[in-house]
Amino acid sequence: MNKLFKIDITKIKIIIFYASLFLLTMAVSIKYNGLDVDLWARLIMGNHVYHKGFPMFSDVVSYTKTHVWYDPEWLSSGFIYFIRIKFGAVGLTYLKGILVFLTFVVISFALKDKISHKESPRNIGFYLFLLLISLQSSIIVYSVRCQLITFLLMAIWIYLLEKVRKGKDLYLYFLPFIMIFWLNVHGGCISGVGVLFLYAVGEFLNKKPYKKYLITLVFVCLAFFINPWGFDYIKFIIESAYLDRSWISEWQSPFSASIKAHIFYKALLFGAFICYGYKIFVKKIKFSMLDKTKLIILLTLALLSAKYIKHSGLFIVVYSIFSYEDFYFTYNSLMEKLRQYLQIDIIVAKYLSYFREICVYFLIYTYSFFVFVTVPVTYSYYARVLEHFPIQPLRFLELNNIEGKVFSGFYNGSFIAYKYYPKLKIYMDGRQEQVYSSRLFDESMFFLNWFGDYPNAAIDRIKPDIILVEKIWKCNKHLDENHEYKKAYSDDKYNVYLKNNLQKFTYKYPDKEFVKYLDNIFDTTFDYSKVKK
Repeated sequence: MNKLFKIDITKIKIIIFYASLFLLTMAVSIKYNGLDVDLWARLIMGNHVYHKGFPMFSDVVSYTKTHVWYDPEWLSSGFIYFIRIKFGAVGLTYLKGILVFLTFVVISFALKDKISHKESPRNIGFYLFLLLISLQSSIIVYSVRCQLITFLLMAIWIYLLEKVRKGKDLYLYFLPFIMIFWLNVHGGCISGVGVLFLYAVGEFLNKKPYKKYLITLVFVCLAFFINPWGFDYIKFIIESAYLDRSWISEWQSPFSASIKAHIFYKALLFGAFICYGYKIFVKKIKFSMLDKTKLIILLTLALLSAKYIKHSGLFIVVYSIFSYEDFYFTYNSLMEKLRQYLQIDIIVAKYLSYFREICVYFLIYTYSFFVFVTVPVTYSYYARVLEHFPIQPLRFLELNNIEGKVFSGFYNGSFIAYKYYPKLKIYMDGRQEQVYSSRLFDESMFFLNWFGDYPNAAIDRIKPDIILVEKIWKCNKHLDENHEYKKAYSDDKYNVYLKNNLQKFTYKYPDKEFVKYLDNIFDTTFDYSKVKK
């Protein structure tokens, strides 16, 4: 009877943990919410996938020269579009929260197999810490992105590979099939190939069977042929790996971000290796006894994440699996030293530990219910929408029936295309290498920054009818002096310049009632039966 009672208590604690984790991830997803600038391209592709059943192979929304649209995210785009039309904006927010939650669930299962029985894989404080770190990286929880699927699949990938390291080789058979799915939902599939190779290297250095990983790697690479574009897609993936993306914020170093993000991320990087080093020092582990696979994977992803913000999410996932035991070994060791120094009785320390856990759960439930009550899900992303998209300038163009070719920052391109094609056609958007040449992207950045020997190339080569740019860019000064264009609209953030033939004597201006525009933020006139290049 007593044994049954203990089992019930254990199950209740597990239920409480996962319920708390779900509430926490959903609350954070609602509180820190926005619409990614590339979401609109996802919806354009998703619209086609949903209605046609296959990807859109060519671009239609741009007036510049494009090539075949190689889209590694075509399948996830269809899924995001399905969620959008069936469940609205609320559905996108919940989808984001569910993907983050599932990633943490897989991490907890991976930890259950990996760590010693002395430590629980469900210490809620650790997952709270991961979410705080994730908020600083601005990658994991701020918006619906196909990248979230990569984080989930990476957690599953490592979970299976850790099973294999315990002698369960049958799990290797799942990897090529997972890769077939992965390479059609997000370009982050390359990271799976890299991690599998690092497992082979690490196990070779561990003097354990490693050939099985290399054989599996061959089949995983062959899986790349199962895509809508065939061999051309593989060439595109290889070429994309060597592109210079230094203009793009998420391909810059996290240390170039805000001071707060800089401090948090450094704490994560150094904390991982300090805890690992402390454990090695205390247990006097010799180099020959170190897990080379763990060390190589942590070092590789730490270096990549220190170089690119884009990889910080992957490092957080991998860090959580490989460093969890080190983190709690260090924490428990230091707490024990503190207990002895303060001469606190072991029983008292145990109750203090329970009290700490209760406080963390109380904090999570209080915060979660506060968010659910005070932050309406439907409107939670609106503040960030106003920050990131030129809603009012586009309303100005719509009110005055102004149509034509629009030049704007690439990050606004998808939004303009989604909302106003075919009346407005864009120079380019965030699809960069997927659709455009690198020259187009570089020339757009040269123009915005008014940099280089010929900064006006993007405008001179194909004269756009409309130039819509933020006031922060240096090109505004030169546009004010350009006789071919005249400023027709200006607000706190944007300027709109029109070619002389589009000028009017009087204009209608949008009012300041943003909410009624935001309520229709997902409305589009995009009709695939009428698309023309």
